[in-house]
Amino acid sequence: MTAVLAILRESWLTLRAEKLFKLTLALNALVIVAYASIGFNDTGFTLFYGLISEESEYMYAGSPFSRTLYLGIYSAFIVGLWLAWAATILALISTSSIFPTFLREGSVELTMSRPTRRSTIFLVKYVGGLIFVLLQVAVFTIGAFFAVGWRIGVWDPSIFLAIPLVTLFFSYLFCINVLVGVLTRSTLVALLATILFWFSTFGLRTADDLVTRFWLISELSAERTDERLATLTAEADAAVKAGDEAAAEDAQHWMAGPREEHDRATEVLDRLRPWRTGLHVARIALPETSRTIGLLRRVLERDADVTLDDLMTGRAFEDEHEPDSHLQSDEARAEKKMAERENAVPGWRIIGKSLLFECSALALALWLFGRRDY
Repeated sequence: MTAVLAILRESWLTLRAEKLFKLTLALNALVIVAYASIGFNDTGFTLFYGLISEESEYMYAGSPFSRTLYLGIYSAFIVGLWLAWAATILALISTSSIFPTFLREGSVELTMSRPTRRSTIFLVKYVGGLIFVLLQVAVFTIGAFFAVGWRIGVWDPSIFLAIPLVTLFFSYLFCINVLVGVLTRSTLVALLATILFWFSTFGLRTADDLVTRFWLISELSAERTDERLATLTAEADAAVKAGDEAAAEDAQHWMAGPREEHDRATEVLDRLRPWRTGLHVARIALPETSRTIGLLRRVLERDADVTLDDLMTGRAFEDEHEPDSHLQSDEARAEKKMAERENAVPGWRIIGKSLLFECSALALALWLFGRRDY
């Protein structure tokens, strides 16, 4: 146990000595200060701690719009962009040297001389790398918790879910970093390989989302034209039975457009089917980085009357007594359907399959680490 604590302490001291650790901590504090500068009063909202004040009939203290917006800025933009992108890149740069530096001559021999199993050394070193992100996110989240409580009066402990979720998200990337670092003993190669893997998962997810979007648009178009053709066919049959040839010809004439649109939609579906299947299969094998981060937004919006998507698309400002023209297009209906399907994916499935990938990568790295002669 003493040897394990010594290894963990050594990892912590190494990370703390990194200038990027202090830089990231300072940047996190700056982001929270900027986030807390947004406020609300009885007539609207304020920026920069009251230096700028704007009146709004929707965004004011106590309104559901202000609550959704403020929590949405935290979950979708600050956590989703800053912590999940910029801060993650800084963390990867800082932690990529852990295993390559450890495997250089001198460091590894000294550690191996202790009565500690190689698997224990490996796992402790791995956990030591995750400490960088965990501590950074913990400090960041504490600041966000007090900012949200101060500005909108919401003291929701669910905000602290960012700590395990962002740490999990980072671990999906860090396991690749460790695997390549053990294999090549090169900090630069490990960093570049991790970033390449990360961008590959991002590109695959984006491609899958685009194909799914076009698939749903074509599917909805085919369903809509099917209904239109069924109505026109019924009108034509009724006209034929009534002996009204003019009405029957008119119904046949109006069938041409929907039939052509239906054929186009069916052709698109046939072309997209192999791509959709292939992307789904490829995505099953990879960790769900963006979906893991997205779980925080789901939890924070669990009791909200208005979601961030409603604010971003303008649905929240539409009169519920007027026809919802925004949802009449196939594109808008497809977007809504995609959001519903995304929220329907259970969290245990997202995290479970991602952890399965991480464990597989770590098992391979541990095998490489254990079989080498030092």
